[in-house]
Amino acid sequence: MRQIIKKILKRTALPLYLQFRGLYYSGNTVNCPCCNHSFTHFLPLGVDRRPGQCPRCRSNERDRALWLYLQRHPAFIAPGKKLLHIGPEAIFYNYFRKIKGLQYTPADKFAQMFESTYPADTIYLDITDMPEIPDNTYDVILCSHVLEYIHDDAQAMRELRRVLKPDGIALIQVPIKHGMKKTYQDYSITSPAQRAIAFGDPGHVRFYGEDYADKLASQGLAPDFIPFTTLFSEEEIRRYGLVKYDDFQLTSKVELYQQLAGMPLLLLSMLA
Repeated sequence: MRQIIKKILKRTALPLYLQFRGLYYSGNTVNCPCCNHSFTHFLPLGVDRRPGQCPRCRSNERDRALWLYLQRHPAFIAPGKKLLHIGPEAIFYNYFRKIKGLQYTPADKFAQMFESTYPADTIYLDITDMPEIPDNTYDVILCSHVLEYIHDDAQAMRELRRVLKPDGIALIQVPIKHGMKKTYQDYSITSPAQRAIAFGDPGHVRFYGEDYADKLASQGLAPDFIPFTTLFSEEEIRRYGLVKYDDFQLTSKVELYQQLAGMPLLLLSMLA
């Protein structure tokens, strides 16, 4: 009964509330490209209460950045492609559903637990073990801010690589603590309050450092990180409320022969 009530409120009261909240904060200081409305400021978000949430559509900084990227690079996710979307945000679910000819799979391990949050056709999928998905299936994979919740992130990377096509692209985005060279994780930290202090969120199990690209590479993925400062102007970063020192953490599959080409000669001789 409780879940039914939550669904009803989400479909009726929530949209009305967000509409009025958007009107209350309307202005010309910042702009949300996801809902195309302007406001006096963005609202507090996250444990650190940073000004990052859109008053109307509830987008955050990374949502707005990805939205702008998709608008400016329509070929990235286009008709005819196969897209796997892990942890499907409602605003992007609605965006992708409008692309005719796109073969779109919204999925998450907690699809049933968060059924009031995820779209109804979100399938159950554990990205550390996806036997139901054949090798080389998807042209594009979106997996944004998911790995920091997963204990065996290396296995998740391997599985995402396996189901990605040889010429495919995956956006495997994680929060990186700039200035911290090595990823910090401590599995003895289990309470939500302690994790919020240590990792920046009560559900996170690690804080990625500047070695994240190396972690992807070690699992057969070729990182191609694009700094926001090369994609957006200073004024755009300010107006859209983006994180200046963030980047798009794109990656592609490294084939076996490419991996072998990068091995030392001595190791290759041992494998022969």
